[in-house]
Amino acid sequence: MKFAFKRWLSALIDYVITGGVVSLFYFCANVFFLEGTSWKGELMLISALISILFFTCYIPTVQGQTIGQRLMKVKVVNKNNTKRTYLQNFLRECVLKFALGPVFLLFSIVYFIINNVFLLKDINVEMPYDTLLKTKVLNMAS
Repeated sequence: MKFAFKRWLSALIDYVITGGVVSLFYFCANVFFLEGTSWKGELMLISALISILFFTCYIPTVQGQTIGQRLMKVKVVNKNNTKRTYLQNFLRECVLKFALGPVFLLFSIVYFIINNVFLLKDINVEMPYDTLLKTKVLNMAS
């Protein structure tokens, strides 16, 4: 399987898992707000935020990979091959990929197309957020 596809698929798996859990909490919060028990709804929204931080910051920092990265056998490390910090995980996985995902995804697609179609460079190009955070993605399968 091509490395670029594995990177994309690992991000998609992370979106589905995190988005699914957050959607469940969000749905429950809406039900509680409709019933007039808003404090339960607020607890559900807080739980959704905690689950986002758990999936995007805690798991990658402690285990070294997100769930999608582990399934696809890819790993993100610093350019000097050290583990990422909580701040790097928060910025890369939570802010850039989750909160700003649609905007940053569009920017990354344009960057990928310009780099590969017009400049005819390697398909395994470093993405902008990797350059920004001084990280690199490793293929653990080979």
